[in-house]
Amino acid sequence: MKWAGAFFIILASFLIGQRKSKAYTNRVLHIRQFESALLTLQSAILFGADSIETTARFIAETIEKPAALFFRDFAEELSSTEMSAANVWTHTLQRHNEFFDLKQSDIRLIEQAGHMLGSCTQEAEERRIKHVLKQLEKRREEAVAEEQRFASMVRAISVLSGLLTAILLM
Repeated sequence: MKWAGAFFIILASFLIGQRKSKAYTNRVLHIRQFESALLTLQSAILFGADSIETTARFIAETIEKPAALFFRDFAEELSSTEMSAANVWTHTLQRHNEFFDLKQSDIRLIEQAGHMLGSCTQEAEERRIKHVLKQLEKRREEAVAEEQRFASMVRAISVLSGLLTAILLM
């Protein structure tokens, strides 16, 4: 019975470590998703061919979850409300915040990308998105470095702490 308990303690600590280390990997993935989405949005603004709503629907179809869900809801809310695009962007981002493995500073940066949508000239919107893209690129590089440094360490520490706990309880 002790061995079964020790096995479950070690298994649980291993799974906790896997989940925590996956957050590092997901952060990089989510930043990349927003980078590609904002590049698409930037080109749509630059050429002015489609509305923000149409572009958001296109982005939702071309990228993966959870960013796809954010852009889908953003487009739906844009079509169903009279709020400005910037307010809809912020509101939708706050609702979807829990689905992203991003830091608060990353969320604020993405929120900045939507502050000027539909409220100023195309050139100003394009400059803002370029600035946000540069900042996201830096954040992605930091996230990759953190993933390389901490992901394997978290997994190892979780397994070792599970082993220690099992040994102490035996």
